[in-house]
Amino acid sequence: MQNFFKWGFETFFGSIFNTLITLLSLIIIFFFINGLLGFISTSEWEVVKVNRRLLLIGRMPPEHEYRVWPILWIASYLIIASIKTWGSPSYKDLLYIALGITIVCIIFTTSSTYIWVLTSILICVFSYATTAFITKSTTVNNTNKKILITFWILLLPIIFAILLVGDGPKPTLWGGFLLNIILACIAIGFGFPLGVLFAIGRASNLPAIKIVCTIYIETIRGAPLVAWLLLAWFVLPKFLPAFWGINEVSVVVRAMIILSAFTSAYTAEVIRGGLQSIPKGQIEAADSLNLGYVNKMLLIILPQAIRVVIPALISTFIGVFKDTSLVFILALTDLLQVGRIIPEQDPEFFGRQLEALCVVAFLFWIISIALSNLSKKVEKSLGIGIR
Repeated sequence: MQNFFKWGFETFFGSIFNTLITLLSLIIIFFFINGLLGFISTSEWEVVKVNRRLLLIGRMPPEHEYRVWPILWIASYLIIASIKTWGSPSYKDLLYIALGITIVCIIFTTSSTYIWVLTSILICVFSYATTAFITKSTTVNNTNKKILITFWILLLPIIFAILLVGDGPKPTLWGGFLLNIILACIAIGFGFPLGVLFAIGRASNLPAIKIVCTIYIETIRGAPLVAWLLLAWFVLPKFLPAFWGINEVSVVVRAMIILSAFTSAYTAEVIRGGLQSIPKGQIEAADSLNLGYVNKMLLIILPQAIRVVIPALISTFIGVFKDTSLVFILALTDLLQVGRIIPEQDPEFFGRQLEALCVVAFLFWIISIALSNLSKKVEKSLGIGIR
Protein backbone atom coordinates (compact mmCIF):
# COMPACT_ATOMS: atom_id res chain seq x y z
CA MET A 1 0.00 0.00 0.00
CA GLN A 2 2.86 2.35 0.80
CA ASN A 3 4.36 1.73 -2.63
CA PHE A 4 1.00 2.51 -4.20
CA PHE A 5 0.78 5.90 -2.48
CA LYS A 6 4.39 6.61 -3.37
CA TRP A 7 3.71 5.78 -7.03
CA GLY A 8 0.57 7.95 -6.99
CA PHE A 9 2.39 10.95 -5.49
CA GLU A 10 5.32 10.69 -7.89
CA THR A 11 3.04 10.25 -10.89
CA PHE A 12 0.52 13.01 -10.20
CA PHE A 13 2.43 15.45 -7.97
CA GLY A 14 6.07 14.62 -8.72
CA SER A 15 6.73 18.03 -10.30
CA ILE A 16 5.11 21.43 -10.61
CA PHE A 17 3.95 20.64 -14.15
CA ASN A 18 2.42 17.29 -13.08
CA THR A 19 0.71 18.98 -10.14
CA LEU A 20 -0.84 21.67 -12.37
CA ILE A 21 -2.03 19.07 -14.91
CA THR A 22 -3.51 16.92 -12.11
CA LEU A 23 -5.37 19.84 -10.51
CA LEU A 24 -6.66 21.05 -13.89
CA SER A 25 -7.83 17.52 -14.75
CA LEU A 26 -9.61 17.19 -11.39
CA ILE A 27 -11.42 20.50 -11.96
CA ILE A 28 -12.56 19.42 -15.44
CA ILE A 29 -13.67 15.99 -14.16
CA PHE A 30 -15.56 17.61 -11.28
CA PHE A 31 -17.49 19.98 -13.54
CA PHE A 32 -18.20 17.17 -16.03
CA ILE A 33 -19.53 14.77 -13.39
CA ASN A 34 -21.47 17.54 -11.67
CA GLY A 35 -23.10 18.55 -14.97
CA LEU A 36 -23.83 14.93 -15.92
CA LEU A 37 -25.44 14.10 -12.57
CA GLY A 38 -27.41 17.33 -12.71
CA PHE A 39 -28.69 16.51 -16.18
CA ILE A 40 -29.66 12.96 -15.19
CA SER A 41 -31.47 14.09 -12.04
CA THR A 42 -33.36 17.03 -13.56
CA SER A 43 -34.26 15.64 -16.99
CA GLU A 44 -37.74 14.35 -17.83
CA TRP A 45 -37.20 10.66 -18.67
CA GLU A 46 -40.88 9.92 -19.07
CA VAL A 47 -40.48 10.32 -22.84
CA VAL A 48 -38.14 7.31 -22.82
CA LYS A 49 -40.22 5.30 -20.37
CA VAL A 50 -43.40 5.67 -22.42
CA ASN A 51 -41.72 4.90 -25.75
CA ARG A 52 -39.39 2.07 -24.77
CA ARG A 53 -41.05 -0.37 -27.11
CA LEU A 54 -40.72 1.99 -30.09
CA LEU A 55 -37.02 2.50 -29.38
CA LEU A 56 -36.37 -1.23 -29.38
CA ILE A 57 -38.58 -2.67 -32.12
CA GLY A 58 -40.19 0.32 -33.84
CA ARG A 59 -43.60 -0.17 -35.45
CA MET A 60 -43.67 -3.97 -35.23
CA PRO A 61 -47.27 -5.05 -34.51
CA PRO A 62 -47.86 -6.12 -30.89
CA GLU A 63 -49.11 -9.55 -31.98
CA HIS A 64 -45.68 -10.25 -33.49
CA GLU A 65 -43.64 -8.89 -30.60
CA TYR A 66 -43.06 -12.43 -29.32
CA ARG A 67 -40.81 -13.07 -32.33
CA VAL A 68 -38.15 -10.72 -30.97
CA TRP A 69 -37.49 -12.64 -27.76
CA PRO A 70 -36.22 -15.92 -29.35
CA ILE A 71 -33.80 -13.80 -31.40
CA LEU A 72 -32.51 -12.16 -28.22
CA TRP A 73 -32.18 -15.51 -26.44
CA ILE A 74 -30.28 -17.20 -29.28
CA ALA A 75 -27.97 -14.20 -29.73
CA SER A 76 -27.37 -13.95 -25.96
CA TYR A 77 -26.43 -17.62 -25.71
CA LEU A 78 -24.06 -17.41 -28.68
CA ILE A 79 -22.41 -14.18 -27.49
CA ILE A 80 -21.80 -15.35 -23.91
CA ALA A 81 -20.70 -18.85 -25.02
CA SER A 82 -18.30 -17.36 -27.58
CA ILE A 83 -16.85 -14.93 -25.04
CA LYS A 84 -16.12 -17.79 -22.66
CA THR A 85 -14.88 -20.17 -25.37
CA TRP A 86 -12.47 -17.84 -27.16
CA GLY A 87 -12.10 -14.82 -24.91
CA SER A 88 -11.27 -16.19 -21.44
CA PRO A 89 -12.82 -13.09 -19.83
CA SER A 90 -11.42 -11.76 -16.58
CA TYR A 91 -13.57 -10.78 -13.61
CA LYS A 92 -13.23 -7.17 -14.75
CA ASP A 93 -14.63 -8.07 -18.19
CA LEU A 94 -17.51 -9.98 -16.61
CA LEU A 95 -18.26 -7.01 -14.36
CA TYR A 96 -18.45 -4.66 -17.36
CA ILE A 97 -20.71 -7.10 -19.24
CA ALA A 98 -23.00 -7.49 -16.23
CA LEU A 99 -23.09 -3.71 -15.71
CA GLY A 100 -24.02 -3.06 -19.35
CA ILE A 101 -26.77 -5.70 -19.30
CA THR A 102 -28.10 -4.34 -16.00
CA ILE A 103 -28.30 -0.74 -17.23
CA VAL A 104 -30.07 -1.76 -20.44
CA CYS A 105 -32.52 -3.92 -18.46
CA ILE A 106 -33.26 -1.06 -16.05
CA ILE A 107 -34.00 1.29 -18.94
CA PHE A 108 -36.19 -1.01 -21.01
CA THR A 109 -37.80 -3.51 -18.63
CA THR A 110 -41.54 -3.01 -18.11
CA SER A 111 -44.10 -4.83 -15.99
CA SER A 112 -45.20 -6.84 -19.03
CA THR A 113 -41.70 -7.88 -20.10
CA TYR A 114 -39.79 -8.50 -16.88
CA ILE A 115 -40.35 -12.28 -17.17
CA TRP A 116 -38.82 -12.28 -20.67
CA VAL A 117 -35.92 -10.11 -19.51
CA LEU A 118 -35.32 -12.42 -16.52
CA THR A 119 -35.35 -15.38 -18.91
CA SER A 120 -32.72 -13.65 -21.06
CA ILE A 121 -30.48 -13.09 -18.01
CA LEU A 122 -30.88 -16.73 -16.93
CA ILE A 123 -29.94 -17.87 -20.45
CA CYS A 124 -26.77 -15.75 -20.25
CA VAL A 125 -25.85 -17.31 -16.89
CA PHE A 126 -26.65 -20.81 -18.18
CA SER A 127 -24.58 -20.22 -21.31
CA TYR A 128 -21.56 -19.07 -19.32
CA ALA A 129 -21.80 -21.90 -16.78
CA THR A 130 -22.29 -24.57 -19.45
CA THR A 131 -19.42 -23.30 -21.57
CA ALA A 132 -17.15 -23.04 -18.52
CA PHE A 133 -17.82 -26.74 -17.85
CA ILE A 134 -17.32 -27.71 -21.51
CA THR A 135 -13.98 -25.90 -21.86
CA LYS A 136 -12.45 -28.20 -19.24
CA SER A 137 -12.34 -30.98 -21.84
CA THR A 138 -10.25 -30.28 -24.95
CA THR A 139 -12.15 -32.75 -27.15
CA VAL A 140 -15.58 -31.52 -26.12
CA ASN A 141 -14.40 -27.91 -26.38
CA ASN A 142 -13.28 -28.42 -29.99
CA THR A 143 -16.70 -29.84 -30.83
CA ASN A 144 -18.33 -26.91 -29.03
CA LYS A 145 -16.30 -24.44 -31.13
CA LYS A 146 -17.50 -26.09 -34.36
CA ILE A 147 -21.10 -25.95 -33.15
CA LEU A 148 -20.81 -22.28 -32.22
CA ILE A 149 -19.25 -21.39 -35.57
CA THR A 150 -22.06 -23.24 -37.36
CA PHE A 151 -24.73 -21.38 -35.41
CA TRP A 152 -23.02 -18.02 -36.03
CA ILE A 153 -23.10 -18.76 -39.76
CA LEU A 154 -26.77 -19.74 -39.53
CA LEU A 155 -27.75 -16.86 -37.24
CA LEU A 156 -28.97 -14.52 -39.99
CA PRO A 157 -31.13 -17.19 -41.69
CA ILE A 158 -32.53 -18.10 -38.27
CA ILE A 159 -33.39 -14.45 -37.55
CA PHE A 160 -35.15 -14.06 -40.91
CA ALA A 161 -37.02 -17.32 -40.38
CA ILE A 162 -38.25 -16.21 -36.95
CA LEU A 163 -39.35 -12.81 -38.26
CA LEU A 164 -40.96 -13.92 -41.53
CA VAL A 165 -42.23 -17.51 -41.20
CA GLY A 166 -45.88 -17.89 -40.26
CA ASP A 167 -47.21 -14.71 -41.84
CA GLY A 168 -44.72 -12.51 -40.03
CA PRO A 169 -44.64 -8.71 -40.21
CA LYS A 170 -43.45 -7.04 -43.40
CA PRO A 171 -39.82 -5.84 -43.31
CA THR A 172 -41.06 -2.25 -43.59
CA LEU A 173 -42.56 -2.70 -40.12
CA TRP A 174 -39.23 -3.65 -38.60
CA GLY A 175 -37.74 -0.75 -36.72
CA GLY A 176 -35.96 0.61 -33.69
CA PHE A 177 -32.74 -0.86 -32.40
CA LEU A 178 -33.70 -4.24 -33.87
CA LEU A 179 -33.53 -2.81 -37.40
CA ASN A 180 -30.08 -1.29 -36.80
CA ILE A 181 -28.76 -4.61 -35.51
CA ILE A 182 -30.18 -6.56 -38.46
CA LEU A 183 -28.86 -4.09 -41.04
CA ALA A 184 -25.40 -4.07 -39.45
CA CYS A 185 -25.26 -7.89 -39.30
CA ILE A 186 -26.32 -8.17 -42.95
CA ALA A 187 -23.84 -5.49 -44.07
CA ILE A 188 -20.92 -7.06 -42.20
CA GLY A 189 -21.94 -10.67 -42.90
CA PHE A 190 -22.10 -10.15 -46.67
CA GLY A 191 -19.74 -7.18 -47.01
CA PHE A 192 -16.74 -8.87 -45.37
CA PRO A 193 -16.46 -11.93 -47.68
CA LEU A 194 -17.23 -9.76 -50.71
CA GLY A 195 -14.56 -7.31 -49.59
CA VAL A 196 -12.02 -10.12 -49.30
CA LEU A 197 -12.81 -11.26 -52.84
CA PHE A 198 -12.57 -7.73 -54.25
CA ALA A 199 -9.29 -7.14 -52.41
CA ILE A 200 -7.82 -10.33 -53.90
CA GLY A 201 -9.16 -9.31 -57.30
CA ARG A 202 -7.61 -5.85 -57.09
CA ALA A 203 -4.29 -7.36 -56.07
CA SER A 204 -4.49 -9.88 -58.92
CA ASN A 205 -2.12 -9.91 -61.89
CA LEU A 206 -5.02 -10.55 -64.29
CA PRO A 207 -5.81 -7.16 -65.89
CA ALA A 208 -9.52 -7.78 -66.51
CA ILE A 209 -10.23 -8.85 -62.93
CA LYS A 210 -8.06 -6.09 -61.49
CA ILE A 211 -9.75 -3.37 -63.54
CA VAL A 212 -13.28 -4.56 -62.70
CA CYS A 213 -12.51 -4.76 -58.96
CA THR A 214 -10.78 -1.38 -58.96
CA ILE A 215 -13.69 0.31 -60.75
CA TYR A 216 -16.17 -1.23 -58.29
CA ILE A 217 -14.20 -0.22 -55.19
CA GLU A 218 -13.44 3.33 -56.32
CA THR A 219 -16.99 3.90 -57.57
CA ILE A 220 -18.55 2.85 -54.26
CA ARG A 221 -15.99 4.77 -52.19
CA GLY A 222 -16.29 7.82 -54.41
CA ALA A 223 -19.78 8.78 -53.20
CA PRO A 224 -21.22 9.17 -49.68
CA LEU A 225 -23.47 6.50 -48.24
CA VAL A 226 -26.42 8.91 -48.24
CA ALA A 227 -26.16 9.18 -52.03
CA TRP A 228 -26.13 5.41 -52.43
CA LEU A 229 -29.16 5.04 -50.15
CA LEU A 230 -31.04 7.57 -52.24
CA LEU A 231 -29.97 5.56 -55.28
CA ALA A 232 -31.52 2.50 -53.64
CA TRP A 233 -34.77 4.41 -53.16
CA PHE A 234 -35.15 5.85 -56.65
CA VAL A 235 -32.87 4.03 -59.09
CA LEU A 236 -32.08 0.50 -57.86
CA PRO A 237 -35.49 -1.01 -58.81
CA LYS A 238 -34.91 0.02 -62.43
CA PHE A 239 -31.69 -2.04 -62.58
CA LEU A 240 -33.18 -5.18 -61.00
CA PRO A 241 -34.80 -7.82 -63.23
CA ALA A 242 -38.59 -7.87 -63.36
CA PHE A 243 -39.05 -11.62 -62.97
CA TRP A 244 -40.34 -12.89 -59.61
CA GLY A 245 -40.97 -9.28 -58.60
CA ILE A 246 -37.32 -8.69 -57.70
CA ASN A 247 -37.59 -5.11 -58.93
CA GLU A 248 -40.27 -4.48 -56.31
CA VAL A 249 -38.30 -5.65 -53.29
CA SER A 250 -38.84 -3.98 -49.95
CA VAL A 251 -36.94 -0.80 -49.20
CA VAL A 252 -35.37 -2.67 -46.26
CA VAL A 253 -33.85 -5.18 -48.67
CA ARG A 254 -32.58 -2.32 -50.84
CA ALA A 255 -30.92 -0.80 -47.79
CA MET A 256 -29.30 -4.17 -47.04
CA ILE A 257 -27.93 -4.37 -50.60
CA ILE A 258 -26.46 -0.86 -50.49
CA LEU A 259 -24.98 -1.26 -47.01
CA SER A 260 -23.41 -4.59 -47.98
CA ALA A 261 -21.91 -3.08 -51.14
CA PHE A 262 -20.62 -0.06 -49.22
CA THR A 263 -19.08 -2.26 -46.53
CA SER A 264 -17.46 -4.55 -49.10
CA ALA A 265 -15.72 -1.63 -50.84
CA TYR A 266 -14.18 -0.24 -47.64
CA THR A 267 -13.34 -3.71 -46.35
CA ALA A 268 -11.61 -4.50 -49.64
CA GLU A 269 -9.23 -1.57 -49.22
CA VAL A 270 -8.46 -2.58 -45.63
CA ILE A 271 -7.74 -6.17 -46.68
CA ARG A 272 -5.66 -4.96 -49.64
CA GLY A 273 -3.47 -3.07 -47.20
CA GLY A 274 -2.96 -6.32 -45.30
CA LEU A 275 -2.10 -8.17 -48.52
CA GLN A 276 0.55 -5.59 -49.37
CA SER A 277 2.16 -6.06 -45.95
CA ILE A 278 2.90 -9.75 -46.56
CA PRO A 279 6.64 -10.26 -47.19
CA LYS A 280 7.50 -11.57 -50.63
CA GLY A 281 9.34 -14.44 -48.98
CA GLN A 282 6.06 -15.85 -47.66
CA ILE A 283 4.66 -16.05 -51.19
CA GLU A 284 7.86 -17.62 -52.51
CA ALA A 285 7.78 -20.16 -49.66
CA ALA A 286 4.21 -21.09 -50.59
CA ASP A 287 5.26 -21.48 -54.23
CA SER A 288 8.16 -23.70 -53.19
CA LEU A 289 5.65 -26.01 -51.49
CA ASN A 290 3.85 -26.28 -54.83
CA LEU A 291 0.63 -24.89 -53.35
CA GLY A 292 -2.08 -23.86 -55.78
CA TYR A 293 -3.37 -20.29 -55.89
CA VAL A 294 -6.45 -21.03 -53.77
CA ASN A 295 -4.54 -22.95 -51.10
CA LYS A 296 -1.80 -20.32 -51.07
CA MET A 297 -4.39 -17.61 -50.42
CA LEU A 298 -6.42 -19.54 -47.85
CA LEU A 299 -3.55 -21.10 -45.90
CA ILE A 300 -0.66 -18.64 -46.17
CA ILE A 301 -1.53 -15.14 -47.32
CA LEU A 302 -5.06 -14.30 -46.11
CA PRO A 303 -4.60 -15.45 -42.47
CA GLN A 304 -1.55 -13.19 -42.13
CA ALA A 305 -3.15 -10.28 -43.99
CA ILE A 306 -6.35 -10.34 -41.93
CA ARG A 307 -4.37 -10.67 -38.71
CA VAL A 308 -2.49 -7.46 -39.48
CA VAL A 309 -5.60 -5.38 -40.25
CA ILE A 310 -7.90 -6.53 -37.45
CA PRO A 311 -7.93 -3.08 -35.74
CA ALA A 312 -8.81 -1.35 -39.01
CA LEU A 313 -11.45 -4.00 -39.78
CA ILE A 314 -13.17 -3.56 -36.43
CA SER A 315 -13.11 0.22 -36.90
CA THR A 316 -14.78 -0.26 -40.28
CA PHE A 317 -17.45 -2.49 -38.74
CA ILE A 318 -18.12 0.04 -35.99
CA GLY A 319 -18.51 2.73 -38.62
CA VAL A 320 -20.92 0.54 -40.59
CA PHE A 321 -23.02 -0.07 -37.49
CA LYS A 322 -23.29 3.66 -36.84
CA ASP A 323 -23.98 4.34 -40.52
CA THR A 324 -27.14 2.23 -40.32
CA SER A 325 -28.74 5.28 -38.69
CA LEU A 326 -28.75 6.92 -42.13
CA VAL A 327 -31.55 4.64 -43.38
CA PHE A 328 -34.05 7.15 -41.99
CA ILE A 329 -33.84 8.89 -45.39
CA LEU A 330 -35.58 5.78 -46.78
CA ALA A 331 -38.51 6.40 -44.39
CA LEU A 332 -37.39 3.52 -42.15
CA THR A 333 -37.95 3.97 -38.42
CA ASP A 334 -34.55 2.97 -37.13
CA LEU A 335 -33.39 3.78 -33.61
CA LEU A 336 -32.20 7.32 -34.40
CA GLN A 337 -35.36 8.15 -36.34
CA VAL A 338 -37.53 6.93 -33.46
CA GLY A 339 -35.48 8.99 -31.01
CA ARG A 340 -36.02 12.08 -33.19
CA ILE A 341 -39.75 11.76 -33.80
CA ILE A 342 -41.23 10.40 -30.57
CA PRO A 343 -41.07 13.76 -28.77
CA GLU A 344 -43.05 15.26 -31.65
CA GLN A 345 -45.89 12.71 -31.48
CA ASP A 346 -47.20 13.79 -28.09
CA PRO A 347 -47.61 17.45 -27.02
CA GLU A 348 -46.64 16.39 -23.51
CA PHE A 349 -43.09 15.64 -24.71
CA PHE A 350 -42.41 18.66 -26.93
CA GLY A 351 -38.83 19.83 -26.43
CA ARG A 352 -37.76 16.53 -24.83
CA GLN A 353 -35.68 15.23 -27.72
CA LEU A 354 -32.42 15.47 -25.80
CA GLU A 355 -33.43 12.74 -23.31
CA ALA A 356 -34.48 10.37 -26.08
CA LEU A 357 -31.36 11.04 -28.13
CA CYS A 358 -29.15 10.43 -25.09
CA VAL A 359 -30.62 6.92 -24.77
CA VAL A 360 -30.10 6.40 -28.51
CA ALA A 361 -26.46 7.49 -28.19
CA PHE A 362 -26.00 5.19 -25.18
CA LEU A 363 -27.23 2.14 -27.11
CA PHE A 364 -24.93 2.90 -30.04
CA TRP A 365 -22.07 3.43 -27.59
CA ILE A 366 -22.69 0.07 -25.88
CA ILE A 367 -22.35 -1.84 -29.16
CA SER A 368 -19.37 0.23 -30.34
CA ILE A 369 -17.43 -0.20 -27.09
CA ALA A 370 -18.21 -3.93 -27.13
CA LEU A 371 -16.76 -4.25 -30.65
CA SER A 372 -13.74 -2.18 -29.63
CA ASN A 373 -13.05 -4.45 -26.66
CA LEU A 374 -13.52 -7.47 -28.94
CA SER A 375 -10.80 -6.06 -31.19
CA LYS A 376 -8.44 -5.67 -28.23
CA LYS A 377 -9.09 -9.25 -27.09
CA VAL A 378 -8.46 -10.64 -30.57
CA GLU A 379 -5.28 -8.58 -30.94
CA LYS A 380 -4.04 -9.80 -27.57
CA SER A 381 -4.83 -13.44 -28.30
CA LEU A 382 -3.02 -13.24 -31.67
CA GLY A 383 -0.07 -11.37 -30.21
CA ILE A 384 -0.50 -8.36 -32.47
CA GLY A 385 1.93 -5.59 -31.53
CA ILE A 386 3.97 -7.94 -29.31
CA ARG A 387 7.48 -8.77 -30.40
